[in-house]
Amino acid sequence: MIYALLIILGIVYFLIKYPKLRKTWYWPKHEGLVALMYHHIGVTDPNDEQFPFTVTPEMFEKQLQFLNEHNYTSISEHTLYRSFMTKEKNDICHPVLLTFDDGYEDFYTYVYPLLEKYHAYAIVFLITDRIGTTGYLSWEQIHLMEKGGHVAFGSHSCSHRRLRSLNDEEILHEIKHSKEVLEKVLHHKVRSFCYPFGAGGFDKRVRPQVLSAGYLFDFSTKNGINPWPWLGKKTILRAFPRGGEDLYDFHLQLTRGRSKL
Repeated sequence: MIYALLIILGIVYFLIKYPKLRKTWYWPKHEGLVALMYHHIGVTDPNDEQFPFTVTPEMFEKQLQFLNEHNYTSISEHTLYRSFMTKEKNDICHPVLLTFDDGYEDFYTYVYPLLEKYHAYAIVFLITDRIGTTGYLSWEQIHLMEKGGHVAFGSHSCSHRRLRSLNDEEILHEIKHSKEVLEKVLHHKVRSFCYPFGAGGFDKRVRPQVLSAGYLFDFSTKNGINPWPWLGKKTILRAFPRGGEDLYDFHLQLTRGRSKL
């Protein structure tokens, strides 16, 4: 018993003393669809609670360059849909799906111009009650970007409440009404839903309601790499590039589904 405790303490000591050991470089590589999860693109103080969720514009551009230089393919929601419908890989090399939660205005300021520059695509998950409020995208910006062809929009619920804490009627409203709002304004079907609070925000009651509402793709915050072509049987896993990480971390996100233990 005491030897087991000493071994555990030794492992903890080395993880603290040598941060690189906390990274996933020794995990096996995986091939498949990598869905990258972002929130803010901007600059914030390292002590700010939003720092882990904020990638600088400079680092985001370096990440797009990295994708191009290492033969990754930024795919659109339409390409994901085509793969789902045909069950074919479509000769796509290392597919990557860029996703952005919450619909912050900094997406329009920093990300949209870079998507056009690097011929990349993204899905933005909108909280419909917050569209047009301070710090969030406006309908005008949403329309402009969608017309450009590089951005698709999905639902992140009406109010970003933790769905598992709601009753069935409230869950249905968050899922279905947000879809109806987006479809009424965008004039086409909305295919993608992202769970508020990710893997910790929903339970077994929620996903059946998402699928029955007509969504084809549902996204979690659970880390991992997905099968390609996408068959639609499970929630789409995502990798999470964090604020303060470097391109080595980004490489680990792309090949292991996460950069740290």
